Amino acid sequence: MTGPPSDTGAVERSEALALHRTMVMIRVFESRVEELFSAGKLPGFVHTYLGQEAIAAGVCSHLRPDDYITSTHRGHGHALAKGMAPAALMAELYGRADGACRGRGGSMHVADFSLGMLGANGIVGGGFGIATGAALSARYRESGQVAVCFFGDGGINKGTFHEALNFASVHRLGVVFACENNQYAQFTARQRTTAVDDLAVRAGAYAMAGETVDGNDVGAVAAAAARAVDRARAGSGPTLLNMETYRFGGHYVGDAEVYRDASEVDEHRARDPIRRWEAVLAERGWLEEGERAAVWEHAAGVVDEAEQRAEAADLPEPDSALEDVFTPVRSPPVRAGAEVGSDGRGEAPETRRMTFGQATVDAMARAMRSDASVFTLGEDISWGGNFGQFRGLVDEFGPSRVVDMPISEAIIVAVAVGAATAGLRPVASMSFVEFTLGAMDEIVNQAAKFRYMFGGQVSVPMVLRASDGVLRSSAGQHSSSLEGLFTHLPGLKVVAPSNPADAKGLLRTAIDDPDPVIYLEHKKITAQRGPVPTGDHRVPLGSAAVARPGADVTVVSYSAMALNALAAAEELASEGVDVEVIDLRSLVPLDFETVLESVSRTRRAVVAHEAWRFGGLGAELAAQLHAELFGELEAPVARVGAASAPIPFSPPLEAAVVPGPAEVAAAVHSVLA
Repeated sequence: MTGPPSDTGAVERSEALALHRTMVMIRVFESRVEELFSAGKLPGFVHTYLGQEAIAAGVCSHLRPDDYITSTHRGHGHALAKGMAPAALMAELYGRADGACRGRGGSMHVADFSLGMLGANGIVGGGFGIATGAALSARYRESGQVAVCFFGDGGINKGTFHEALNFASVHRLGVVFACENNQYAQFTARQRTTAVDDLAVRAGAYAMAGETVDGNDVGAVAAAAARAVDRARAGSGPTLLNMETYRFGGHYVGDAEVYRDASEVDEHRARDPIRRWEAVLAERGWLEEGERAAVWEHAAGVVDEAEQRAEAADLPEPDSALEDVFTPVRSPPVRAGAEVGSDGRGEAPETRRMTFGQATVDAMARAMRSDASVFTLGEDISWGGNFGQFRGLVDEFGPSRVVDMPISEAIIVAVAVGAATAGLRPVASMSFVEFTLGAMDEIVNQAAKFRYMFGGQVSVPMVLRASDGVLRSSAGQHSSSLEGLFTHLPGLKVVAPSNPADAKGLLRTAIDDPDPVIYLEHKKITAQRGPVPTGDHRVPLGSAAVARPGADVTVVSYSAMALNALAAAEELASEGVDVEVIDLRSLVPLDFETVLESVSRTRRAVVAHEAWRFGGLGAELAAQLHAELFGELEAPVARVGAASAPIPFSPPLEAAVVPGPAEVAAAVHSVLA
């Protein structure tokens, strides 16, 4: 796997010595971390970079300060090589308030966005799409930045590996995919899980450059990285580097390592990348023994100081635990009914009748005209999308801002996350809401958690559009309402408009929002027409609407079910029942004050949604209402929702499972009885 040291003729003396210093710093830091963890001083888990130092040092030596990297759970070496201060890294491992991520990320999730380090990722292969999205942002902004995605050989079998390489190659993006092939995916040898021996051959499937490198020879690594980075920066596309190396320790500190023989470890330790490089430097007369010792002593001093500072540093205050879930909003949200029209003063604006879908196109076009960082990506969107919600945008903005994507939901979302963290405002289309399930890692573990996990260093300003709900016997895989899933996830905002005006206003606001927003557009109402403000209309997130005032009972709903609630209210009015209908519009943040004020007056409530009743958002609303108004309600809160079955195809079966106006009216009667 690793032969004698390569010719260092292409490496200048200053560069060679810098590579040595970086590797030694990583080695000393990681060795001390191993000791500290074994002594019980560090919480959580630790995966050290011992034995792989040549890769981080060699690759990062060719990166600009503003170039991007994504890292892995074994990311300390990448952080140090990219320029993170050892003190900030050590403090993070201790869980201290002045750690790189304020103690919120720990060993597996270190990041420094000021250095272009877009986070170490505890999810294997989590960086593929994020690095690709950052490279797309760099291409779009013409910044000349490149992105490096570090990953282990275990990640090469992930679906997102193939999705990312395909997309990066199609668009000739400036990404270097650096595989740290340390021969083991956790506890399993590579040969037992991977069909090819030379991992670089996989580059050929995507028409990109590929190269296998002795990852324990920092000179060879630096030379290969220079070629790949130059290729990326010149606009010549991505590269896959297969860096063959070996980790000295187990998968994590404390790993019993029963899966590999001690003789194998000893054999590879004899190819120590630092000792090999020191031999090269000594042979060339570039490093005397005293100079070598001084490098190690200096690193030991820096690490010792970092340890002492971390030991003495304060732990985070418990009352700060909820900070950084969302980006702070500078101005308070506008209260219900005070939407901002084209004049910006809340006055009634001029309107024009249009469909729900046309309203979203209007919102998209206005956002893209006013902010060059806004772009949209998804399947078939240059053709208008499944419901015409992107129709005509490519004609005005071109394919660089209306990006047709492969049928690869995970890479759509991951690219959006990477682009969002690198300066753009992506609007990603998932087509049908069920398709988000193919990207749940990217939604749940990346988009939703980045801001909090990395200590508030970054926001993720992206919108994820998805068509949800039941439409004409579209059956189980195209009829779901999954808002309860998304509202359960801290870090995501969720909106679900019921009419064209709100569709435009909420989408316009969502695009401007600094956090990830799930925008749910019900398939049944995309053709619905209604008056829509013609100007730059916005509806604030966290602002419910009183869609119909009433005095006898409150029905709380959203999306298509809000229309069913209004229909039921009109029917009940003929019976002398005065129903107030609250259209939530925004589910996270939730305008519970408007709901509470209404139910405090009517003292009866029904919560209705098309999603499954069991475990749905209605249960949360009912629980909150009972907690706030216990003893004041005239009847328990009633809930309306779909029965617990996948949505069936046959019309009578669908009608038996999915609620409509009749079920809402029946629930109102039940709380009035």
